[in-house]
Amino acid sequence: MSPGQMVFDPDSALPNVAYRDPAIFAAELDAIWHGDWVFVTTADAVPNPGDQLPVIVGRQPVLLIRQQNGDLAALSNLCAHRGTLLVDRPANAKRIQCPYHAWTYDGGGRLLSVPHAPRDAVYKPAHCLPVYRVESWHGLIFVSLNPDVEPLAERFAAVEPHVAAYGLDAVAHRSDLQETQEWACNWKLAILNAMESYHLFRVHPETLEPFSPTKGAYYIAGSARATATGGSTSSGDDYLLISLPPGFVGAFNSGVFFWQAVHPIDAERCAVRTGAAWGSASSIRSRSRIANWFNRQVSGAAYGLPDFLPEDKAICERGQRGAIGDFAPGPLVPIERVVADFGHYLNWRLNGVEPPAVHTAPDTGENR
Repeated sequence: MSPGQMVFDPDSALPNVAYRDPAIFAAELDAIWHGDWVFVTTADAVPNPGDQLPVIVGRQPVLLIRQQNGDLAALSNLCAHRGTLLVDRPANAKRIQCPYHAWTYDGGGRLLSVPHAPRDAVYKPAHCLPVYRVESWHGLIFVSLNPDVEPLAERFAAVEPHVAAYGLDAVAHRSDLQETQEWACNWKLAILNAMESYHLFRVHPETLEPFSPTKGAYYIAGSARATATGGSTSSGDDYLLISLPPGFVGAFNSGVFFWQAVHPIDAERCAVRTGAAWGSASSIRSRSRIANWFNRQVSGAAYGLPDFLPEDKAICERGQRGAIGDFAPGPLVPIERVVADFGHYLNWRLNGVEPPAVHTAPDTGENR
């Protein structure tokens, strides 16, 4: 099946072929992971001038740099000589030097020197490192290999008022407390699981459901570009969940911003990174599971990842085991409207189908 001929029905679940077909995965790499904004890290990972952080965007090695003037830059992390990986671990330097033949670049990717070569053997302006789009949004850094991608302010406009109301700019990210796991499932299974609250009562009956019951979940506003949902909690402090396709979901509750970022490895495996941001201990307004997880993290207790994460991993990997077969995809129920938004995203990026305008739920909360 040609992925260009496969138009997804946003009102139904995705067909199983979408989770296993190498041709669909190749199309996603090209149109989504190499053509759209991809979350790569948090701003605290590159705080100082000269900081260099190697990341991967789709299949492209990228070097994220905090330039001397404080701006961010994203360059190809492959030497323009013979394609050697330039930087393989976080560093701080004013120059970028290839470990193979010492071709040297400045922080903007300009080729400065070619050792042991005649003066005119290499025309340096023709061999600079490619530069990519990079923007920061509330301390989250995104990179795009596509020079024509829309600005993040436009992309996330539907959720911006809600994020601002929760005070995301007042929290501090902690890259040292982030952790990445490999999950044996297609990236779409992992990100769809992260963005919807329909599964809480069944997958997390003892970990999340008592704190944030499924029946309390509701839709706020969204589209193919970004969606905000929410839910009531036992502590009386509603949570805000923002879904930023293709691979980022964040939940704000009790003064803590807890997030997951998904990146594909191949058609049936993905990397899932978990992290959090917060203001101060006094900003933690309840004893919720998120707040308790935060307190264990900052106290240095040997706690690690949240206790509900293995449950998510298990159900997503179970979904992948079922993806070997085919079925008639069932309809989405109202509480899954964010999943429908993601279906519109896939059609937009893969098939060029213009997505619907931003949808806003009635004040009463259409999914309560």
